[in-house]
Amino acid sequence: MTENDLTKIVTIAEEGSMAKAAQKLFITQPALSKSLAKVEAELGEVLFTRSSNGLIPTEAGKYLVTKAYQILKLYEDTRVEFCELNQMQKGLLKLGSAERIGALLLPNLLKSFSERYPNIKIDIVEENSVLLEEQVLMGALDLAIVCLPLRNENLSYKVFYRGPLFLALPKSSPANRFAYYQEGEKMPYIHLEDVLDQEFILTKPFKKTREAADRILKPFAKDVKIFMESQNIETVIRLVAGGMGISLVPSIYTKSYVTGDNINYYQIEEKYEPYWEWAVIYNGELGHLTRPSRELYKLICQEGCTFPSYLA
Repeated sequence: MTENDLTKIVTIAEEGSMAKAAQKLFITQPALSKSLAKVEAELGEVLFTRSSNGLIPTEAGKYLVTKAYQILKLYEDTRVEFCELNQMQKGLLKLGSAERIGALLLPNLLKSFSERYPNIKIDIVEENSVLLEEQVLMGALDLAIVCLPLRNENLSYKVFYRGPLFLALPKSSPANRFAYYQEGEKMPYIHLEDVLDQEFILTKPFKKTREAADRILKPFAKDVKIFMESQNIETVIRLVAGGMGISLVPSIYTKSYVTGDNINYYQIEEKYEPYWEWAVIYNGELGHLTRPSRELYKLICQEGCTFPSYLA
């Protein structure tokens, strides 16, 4: 069984389809089927079964995929060690990023990294935070940028961004009359108690933006009326702009999704800790990461969260 064989097995598992895996690997489907059959014959085990959802790994398949990630990482780590010997003249860094965060954070971050290390290729994987945690643990990713809290306590992490959530009200909402200013503040506040008669539009319960909103609203949980949920924070913002309800929105998204003057944003009192955090995660000890991974980690920690200038 070769490195190439393991790469094919992993790709089939990730894509859940022979056709999609073959396309990703730039080979024909019959050639991929032949490779799979060869590995199955060598191991004496069926590795995948067909279902309505595509190809599903058997127990033997799951075991092999986990081992394959570890073995492929050893191959890559060996290449990277030679990269270090050659002063990072070439190498590969596998970086995961939570959906939407990547579009905001990666342009400036990776531009800065590539200017310092132009010969390091970066493979970007954008998934939800839960899947990224699993891939970091398996060794499929070197680093990942996710929203806290983590599901898996075995991962190491460093917080590099802490940003506020704002209360979002349609411009036409009568609740705007509750706005007030604190001394020295330019942005107005609203007491959460004053908007509990309003209907909330929030992201789905499995989204990190929702976890942050639920934590802030926890003291009023029995009184909060959730009118609508969406998987997409942009949809939530545009529903608020359309006058459908109110929401809690991370500050960075208030700049990303322009709604003209259709939404008024308000600060939330500090006692509710109206913040969410982003972190860079990795598996094991920092010193065991590849050098490209360590250099990117240091860059994130040193420069923090730098957004594109058009979001200023």
